[in-house]
Amino acid sequence: MHYKKVKGILSSSNGMNLYRGCLHGCIYCDSRSDCYHMDHLFEDIEVKENALELPKVKS
Repeated sequence: MHYKKVKGILSSSNGMNLYRGCLHGCIYCDSRSDCYHMDHLFEDIEVKENALELPKVKS
C-alpha cells in the first residue's frame, strides 16, 4: 500500500474513489483492465491520504 497526496477528491484517473487497487486479485475483475492506466501493481493499493481533509464542494 502506498499513499498519495491529492489536490481534490475528484480526479480524472480515479473519480471519487479513495483508493485504487485491490488485494483480492480476482482474475475476472474488470478493474484489472489496462484501460484504467494504473502505473503501479494492482495489488499495491494507492490511497488518497488527505481525501478526508479536503474542502467540501457545495452544489
